[in-house]
Amino acid sequence: MMDFVLEAWVSANIERAKARWMLGGNKSWQPSDKLKLLFAGYNGTRNMGSDVRVDEMLRQIRHILGPDRVEF
Repeated sequence: MMDFVLEAWVSANIERAKARWMLGGNKSWQPSDKLKLLFAGYNGTRNMGSDVRVDEMLRQIRHILGPDRVEF
């Protein structure tokens, strides 16, 4: 049941963002703007080290793009 609720919630948020974009509610990304990235992962049973992997991904993104261009 919770999987269905989560899927419906994510789908509704995606459709809401799409509609807002199509109606001109958002401005286009500019090279001077900070990137907004969403990292999603599973950290449940038998997924040891998942927190370390997320930290390492964020560290690498910060290293590649520069600390002044990202915000966590």
